[in-house]
This record gives sequence, C-alpha cells and structure tokens, in this order.
Amino acid sequence: MKGMKRILIKQMRNEWRDNLWLVLALSIVLIAIWILSLVLWGEIEGIVEPLGFDSEDVYTLKVESLPGESPEYVDYGEERIAMEKEDRLALMRQIRQSPNVEAAAWSQNFIPYDLSYWGSAIYLIDEEKDSIGYMGNFRRGSPDIARVLNLKSHSGKTPQQLAGILSKGELLVSTTYRNENTRSPEEMLGRNVIDGGDSLSRYRVADIIDNVRRSDYEIPWGGVVVIPIDDDDPGDVWDIIFRVKPGKGAAFAEEFDNTPAMQQHRNLYLSRLTKLTDRRNKTLGEADSTVRSSVGIMLVFLVVILLGLLGTFWFRVQQRVSEIAIRKVCGASRGDVFRRILSEGLILLVMAVVVAFAVAVPLVKYGKIEALAWHTLTPLFVAGAVATVIVAIGIILSVGYPAWRAMRIEPAVAVKEE
Repeated sequence: MKGMKRILIKQMRNEWRDNLWLVLALSIVLIAIWILSLVLWGEIEGIVEPLGFDSEDVYTLKVESLPGESPEYVDYGEERIAMEKEDRLALMRQIRQSPNVEAAAWSQNFIPYDLSYWGSAIYLIDEEKDSIGYMGNFRRGSPDIARVLNLKSHSGKTPQQLAGILSKGELLVSTTYRNENTRSPEEMLGRNVIDGGDSLSRYRVADIIDNVRRSDYEIPWGGVVVIPIDDDDPGDVWDIIFRVKPGKGAAFAEEFDNTPAMQQHRNLYLSRLTKLTDRRNKTLGEADSTVRSSVGIMLVFLVVILLGLLGTFWFRVQQRVSEIAIRKVCGASRGDVFRRILSEGLILLVMAVVVAFAVAVPLVKYGKIEALAWHTLTPLFVAGAVATVIVAIGIILSVGYPAWRAMRIEPAVAVKEE
C-alpha cells in the first residue's frame, strides 16, 4: 500500500502541468461556492435563531382620530385629554370583551415586522458612573403584551407571570447579539436601572427573555428592553395588538365588522385590522424572493459544477483505461484501483483547499467584499468546510461511475483498443 502511494505521488508529479490546471480550477470552484454560501448565509442566518414571539392568531389595530371637519366630530373643549383617554379605554374594553379574543395590549414599537428601532440604553443605578449600560431596542407594551406575543422567559416563567412582572412596573431585557459595547442581560437581572433617555424613570430588571426580533432573517445587533405601559393610562398610544383564540380570526373579523361600538367611540376609531402573518408576508416579501432566488442560483451553480467535475474526471479516467487494465493484470483488485483513482482526486482537492483558503481568508478578514465582512471568521470556516464537502462529494460521484465502467473492461480489450 505504501508503495502504491509513493508511485501515485510520483505519477502526479510527472503530470504536474495537467494537475496544476485542475487544482486552479478546483480552487476557483471552491471559492465560488464559498462566497455564494457566505452571501446566502448572510441573508438567511436569522432563521436558526428564535424569533422571540409567536405570530399565529395575532392581529393588530390602529387607533385613529376623526378630523375636525367630520360631521361626527365631538368638540371636547378643555376636557380633550381626559375624554380621549376615555375613548381609548372604551375601545380597548370592547376588544377584550370579545368572546373571540384571548388577550389584548397597547403597543408602542412592539408590533413585530414594522422594522422600527428606538435605540437607547438603561444604566445601573447602584454602579457609580455607569458609562456602558445595556443597549437595546426599547419596546413598550401594556402587561398583556407578554400573553399576546407569548414572550419566552429564560427562567421558565409563563407569559402570564411575565405579564405580572410588567404590571408591577418592572422591566424585561433580552439576549443580545453582536454588540460587545454593552452589558450582558445577566448583569442587569435583579438590578435597579435608569432610562438613559429619561434619568427620572427608574425601574427594576426582573427577567430575561428571548430577543423580540424585527424579522425572520435579521440578526439584531443588540438586545431588547421591554418597558411597561400603564393599562389604565396608556397615554398617546396608537396601536393595539391582540391574540384571538385558536381558529377564531375569521369570527373576530366578522364580529368587528358588525359591531359599531367596537369600531368607534366618539372621536377615536379603530382601523386597519391586520393579521400579523399577513404583515410579515408584506414586509418580508422582497426578502423572501431574494432568498428563493439565491437558493435557486446556488442549486443551479452546484449542478453545473457537478456536471463539470463529471466531465473532467470522466475524461481523466478514460485516458487511463489501459493503465487500469495493466494494474488488474499485475494483481491489483478493483478496490485498489478505485482507491488509487479516488485518492488522486482528493489529493488535488486538498491542494485546491489550501489555495482557496489563501485567497478567501484575506477577503473576509479585511472586508474587501462588503457581503463578506463578517464580525468573526467562524462563518468563513464553516462555509469553507461545506464547500469542501460539496466538491469532495462531486469528485467521488464523478470518479466512481467512470472508474467502475473502466474496471469492467477486460484487460486484453482495453490494451488492444489502446
């Protein structure tokens, strides 16, 4: 066996010109698969992370105000603030009293898929001159927001228990991503904090939840801070988000259309009844199309590569039919011949991997290509391993069939044809 390996290496050295071009071709193929894999992973990497909420059976409504020239408009006079508050609470009561509704909450920047970001930070009160703080997307909601979105607690608390935390005026913080210039959620847990944008607002961080992300694909750069809205005094909040009982979405929509009291109370009215999954499809429709196109391009590219490898190695094996016959005459088994041919292809692949790494690593490390400017080199090595496995499988398939056919030819026939 060792003798065969030495002979193989010697043979490959003698054919170095042909092998050099094949190594370069394999290197280009590896780099191409590498780059396409990284770009595709950059588009879809978020799908492996938890969304942080459950969108099924969730709907949204918009609180709007009649214009002053409307014949239904009521002049509130000096009582405008108090009466608008009554209007809001009346509309929310109607939603919550529906037999089709499981939970409803006020929302300010808490509706998923709106892609908004209200960035700020909370800082530890008992930490002298805390200049780091915890950075996150500030999402405000009344306590039942935890039940509406089924927020996921890291300590095992139920959404009902999380709602209880928010009803006490305490905060929730989430896991963080890709932001080293922030405190971890664990550092904030159980501590008293202030809002960086409003130093008079003081809270206690009571639990850690999954990051409530803005979309299925995006990996957020920071965390989330859940700040409670007073259910009895929501202020100038214009969004309601609610969960219907399983399978009751159509029933609620019919009820809403046929119940004027549910739609309007004096100057305020509810509109834009939207299912959260429909909002998701509308917001991410273009991203979905891009991902489908990228996957399609990747698959076509891989098929082309496989056909190219098949043609290349088929030709190489066909050139060696007489050599295979002579080796069989000299006592080599079919397994010996197959391993020799396969070993040659894999040795060339190893050389190509070295060349591809030498080219690809600097591209990613120094960010020469924006799509490849990853924060760590881990995706590069993972994509490189995937590319190597794909090409290795292609070589095995490309070598296997023509080698099997060549080994079936009788030695006398093979030498005669040569």
